Amino acid sequence: MEKIFERFKDRKFVILDGAMGTYLEKIGFKGITPEIANIERKEIVKKIYLEYCESGSEIILTNTFGANRISLNKKKLGEKIEEIIYKGVDTCLEIKDKFKDILIAGDIGPTGELLEPYGNLEIKEAKKIFYEVGKIFEKTKIDFLVLETFQDLEELKIAYETLKENTSFLIIPCLTFSYGKEFRTLMGQKVDDFVKWAENNKILIIGSNCGLNSKEMLELVKIMKDLTGLNLWIKPNAGTPKILNGKITYPENIEEFGNNCQQIIERGTKFIGGCCGTTPLYIKYLKENLR
Repeated sequence: MEKIFERFKDRKFVILDGAMGTYLEKIGFKGITPEIANIERKEIVKKIYLEYCESGSEIILTNTFGANRISLNKKKLGEKIEEIIYKGVDTCLEIKDKFKDILIAGDIGPTGELLEPYGNLEIKEAKKIFYEVGKIFEKTKIDFLVLETFQDLEELKIAYETLKENTSFLIIPCLTFSYGKEFRTLMGQKVDDFVKWAENNKILIIGSNCGLNSKEMLELVKIMKDLTGLNLWIKPNAGTPKILNGKITYPENIEEFGNNCQQIIERGTKFIGGCCGTTPLYIKYLKENLR
């Protein structure tokens, strides 16, 4: 495993954090996008990280998932990209003052646009977007990068290769799959497409987050472990989202989520946390009950 994770080499599992965006909404943040909370409500973001670390998270992700030029321009926030990322990292570093052993991962999401020929995003433009984000993170003190919730393997490849060429960070690529007769991305790519690409590029840690509840994610992990010996980074949702009284809810309770995560670890997953709908209480249950 990469040198940065040397401390975890003899550990069966490492506990990640849980959701940021859905948890911000749950506790009342009403900003135009979760990332703007880094500027407008830093104290809330810091409180969330404190709760996750107190609950057992050993790695936290910056609140920067949608901090790219395309996503922010749609919300008229493009000019704030550097401020959002820098303040997002600074908040995590303040948490590290108290929890000195935590690692900080720079969180990078997809552009939100489809690549040509299915959409209007040109490859050269996608490279430019990820290059900009990578260069901003390069000026910070994060420990590594995570590419989250990518639904197109081709866009994930562009992001990974651009960041690998232009930054010094370890990068963990994560792909989001839909549940069905077989797991596929939004663009139809299969699990073995992802694994073959990762192995061909000597990537040591790959992951999946979002899209699946913990029971479905367990099924995905079984498939991934049958295909590869790579370390896995897994963050399931707290159930399949439903609309109740006009609000999106995640119905999977803490015990169900935690018990499925136990099986996910027993199947050989190294890094385990939560995605949409999870809270610090889910992470606390993992910390207290995982064997």
